[in-house]
Amino acid sequence: MTTSSAEGATMTLADAKEGMKLVVIATRGDDVTVQALRFGIGEGAVFQVNKNISGGPVIIARKQMELAVGRQLARDIEVKMAVS
Repeated sequence: MTTSSAEGATMTLADAKEGMKLVVIATRGDDVTVQALRFGIGEGAVFQVNKNISGGPVIIARKQMELAVGRQLARDIEVKMAVS
């Protein structure tokens, strides 16, 4: 799902393409927020998408570490393009 606003287009992490540099703008639900914070990708976190495996996890890179974010969690994390 992609939406557009004055601040730029938003999408879920599950919709992100490889190579995109993104910033987390929202999470859907307390459980998702807690899980995202455990991964270090709470609101305002900036990271790059290394690989988006169809039907599988989204591999992201943040602060010299790679994380595999499960598809269901990725659907509940709202992101937008990061300003370089």
